[in-house]
Amino acid sequence: MPCEITSGISLDCRDNAGGIEYAYILDATGEDITVTEAAGVVSAISVGATSITTLSADMFLFDQVRQTANMTETGTFSDENGTVFFSNVVNLVFNKLEATKLQQLTLLAQNAKLLVIVKDNNGKFWMVGNERGAVATSSTAESGTAFGDRNGFSIELTGLAPDAMFEVTVAES
Repeated sequence: MPCEITSGISLDCRDNAGGIEYAYILDATGEDITVTEAAGVVSAISVGATSITTLSADMFLFDQVRQTANMTETGTFSDENGTVFFSNVVNLVFNKLEATKLQQLTLLAQNAKLLVIVKDNNGKFWMVGNERGAVATSSTAESGTAFGDRNGFSIELTGLAPDAMFEVTVAES
């Protein structure tokens, strides 16, 4: 039986936190993203011929203000077509409208394939889009209205994959 359930899921302790601490992003346009994965956990990543040995040395850090960024995974399942796929969406938020930040936002939007790995507030790393990568799907720049409003921008990065997102154990530093 190819889709045999192998275990159940028990109730966990209430020691969990929401949100994203930061994201590592790398342009993978025109390159294959290759992972060594077992049971949904990635232990090695390559982009083309380049091995990602440490996230902080090989990728660009996009730091997040606490309680602003998030990640959502939605599974889509079709009985009629016999298909299963997952959409991972990461929303990154940056305070203060500045030309240099907007230039980086534009570069992210222009890339056809991004390797995106986020660190959640539980200290776990997650790969967005798995081997197929992610693309920017929307962005917003806003001035705010009142003095207490956000002046800054957000960008949404979306990955599609036949499997649920992978946890990543590649070293950070």
